[in-house]
Amino acid sequence: MLRRRLLYAAALLAAWLFFLFFEGWFALFLLVTLLLLPLLSLALSLPAALGCTLSLSAVPGRVLRDGDARWELSLRTASPFPLPRFTARLRTEDLFAGGEQTRRVVLAGRGEGCVHTQTIPTLRCTRLSCAVEKPRVYDLLGLFSLRLPAPETVFLSVLPRPFPPGSVPQLTGGRGHDLGWKPRPGGGPGEDYDLREYRPGDPMRSVHWKLSSKLDELVVRETLEPRRSAILITFDHFGTPDELDAVLDRLSALSRLLLKREAPHYIQWAHPLTGQVNTCAVTDEVSLLSCLDQILSQPAPAEGRSILDGGLQVPGGDGRPRHLHVTPALWQEGGGL
Repeated sequence: MLRRRLLYAAALLAAWLFFLFFEGWFALFLLVTLLLLPLLSLALSLPAALGCTLSLSAVPGRVLRDGDARWELSLRTASPFPLPRFTARLRTEDLFAGGEQTRRVVLAGRGEGCVHTQTIPTLRCTRLSCAVEKPRVYDLLGLFSLRLPAPETVFLSVLPRPFPPGSVPQLTGGRGHDLGWKPRPGGGPGEDYDLREYRPGDPMRSVHWKLSSKLDELVVRETLEPRRSAILITFDHFGTPDELDAVLDRLSALSRLLLKREAPHYIQWAHPLTGQVNTCAVTDEVSLLSCLDQILSQPAPAEGRSILDGGLQVPGGDGRPRHLHVTPALWQEGGGL
């Protein structure tokens, strides 16, 4: 904008000198035209500038590693006047691997608006944030500018690729029933149940009427369910980029395999610097994606503190949890519980 203002000042000075040394109507006409030109430019540009809306999006919001993704910065206006020139800076930050990049964007178009697209590298598992800084729209001559409200920061998660888990230790079924039985919270129908005396608050639908009539006292069916050990998957939140990609590929594949077997589980890792333990309960695909977003939002250095350095605690399950620690090579069973 400074360069354009200097050029306009130079043109205005030349017109003024021309008016001083040339006698004629054209010199006056040229000087007046140059004086009124910024006002005309502002009058034509202001309706479009005031009607501008700026939006930023990641397409898509999540993508598998090596997939196609991009940032889209859209500038729209409902005004019939030409869309003014627009400038801004796109600041992209890598939340997982660290580092940031800033790129200047210049948009100009006609009609309803224009769109700037920027390809996103997806070679590594990561989570990226993109923010718009200093968005400004200019008049047609570029002499005046108006600050636009910046859209909210958007995020993109580059997720692990599908990976066949191969041979996985038995974590579901079988051993979960060896812990015995327990009353099912809320009761409900079931083939396995126990009989006990009626207690105030028991639902009447659970009363065993036939047996109650024989014993001359109320007896209820208490539905039982097997006691199950919680399933815990752990990993270390540090390493080289290749090691982290391998760990996350296996972690994602193992978690999806457990979900396919209808086995809810927990994913735990320690903050590589503070050692604070993070726990995610995974019960479906949505909670798994949310867990991966949380994992990729924390910086992962080359070295750090292992989750196996401290005692592991799981909020759910009965008895000793079944534990699997994911490594870049494969996984190891047990590991510190």
